[in-house]
Amino acid sequence: MTPARARFDFIGLILSGSCLVHCLLLPVAVLTAPALAVWLGETETTVHWTLFFVALGVSGWALLTGYRRHGAMLVIAVGAVGLAVMAVAAAHLFGSAAEAVLTVSGASIVALAHVVNLRLTVAGRGSILR
Repeated sequence: MTPARARFDFIGLILSGSCLVHCLLLPVAVLTAPALAVWLGETETTVHWTLFFVALGVSGWALLTGYRRHGAMLVIAVGAVGLAVMAVAAAHLFGSAAEAVLTVSGASIVALAHVVNLRLTVAGRGSILR
């Protein structure tokens, strides 16, 4: 595996981790600095959609590139489910209360897809996940 291919999986993992940290620390930041709440409330949707599209691009590239090497469609499916959950969260389809839970769940699923993708890409062809 070339370093460039692995780099996108690592970036995907970093983005997923950043998403988790953001969701877990944002409520603390709002509680400790109420003035931030107004600004964060105004920019929240734009920021979430921007981060979602960055995650979509990075994850799409990394997972598709890995798929071409190992052929395990399950990795693509898991990543797509995680990204879909993140899109539902960003769209507030279940309200703001469910947003953090959905975002953390989606980011965790995407991170799992990146870990499996990295392992299968290193292992090469002949995966049991085909």
